[in-house]
Amino acid sequence: MTTTLLKTLPVDDGSVTLVDHMGNDLSVVNAARVSFGKRKTELEEKDIKLIKYLASHKHMSPFRHVVFSFTLEDISEVVCRQLYKHQVGCAYTSGEFRESATTWNEISGRYVEFDPEFHVPSEFRQQHKSNKQASLEGEIVEDNNLALQVYKDALENSFTSYKKLLELGVCKEQARMVMPLSFKNSLIWTTSLEATVHFIKLRDHQGAQLEIRNLARAIHKLIEPICPHSIEALLSL
Repeated sequence: MTTTLLKTLPVDDGSVTLVDHMGNDLSVVNAARVSFGKRKTELEEKDIKLIKYLASHKHMSPFRHVVFSFTLEDISEVVCRQLYKHQVGCAYTSGEFRESATTWNEISGRYVEFDPEFHVPSEFRQQHKSNKQASLEGEIVEDNNLALQVYKDALENSFTSYKKLLELGVCKEQARMVMPLSFKNSLIWTTSLEATVHFIKLRDHQGAQLEIRNLARAIHKLIEPICPHSIEALLSL
């Protein structure tokens, strides 16, 4: 049976694309069985059981032989800042691993001049009543239109200041400091299966910010057809 892979999915007013990948569930199995000089060409039920065994006993090295490369376009910097943490956080999900499981490259405001492109929410959520770091999904502030106007005014003021600093001869690497966290960024993220599922598990969670939950859900959909058994086993931990 041929599975159609999703390539690009929207994330808020940006997108994430799976541009390349190496390996699948069978790659995990073969990485584990190489110790015995064995190699499979088709996935069988006993191989699925092996994948579950590897995950449940935290034998993570076979899951690092599957690699994904994503491009993120027009993703707000506030989301990127949370994804940055997984440069380290995804690399050390089991005690024996001491190499980076992810790599990252992005547009640099030291080299290019930013365009006036910002993430503008359509709705402004209320603060959660008990969770100090979270919002109430579906609970919108009473005057959403006024909140939107205040937000847009702040963006306009920030970008006007940024352009004025450049006109005054200020270097780009300093002028960019006035840009708000809502400015849109673009990047390439390459990461192992283990690290990707670790990201999904942490960020598609009730306590995570909705915007990065949307990114985690989209990435989950993109990789699900490639290694469904490994993903299911790792998420069950």
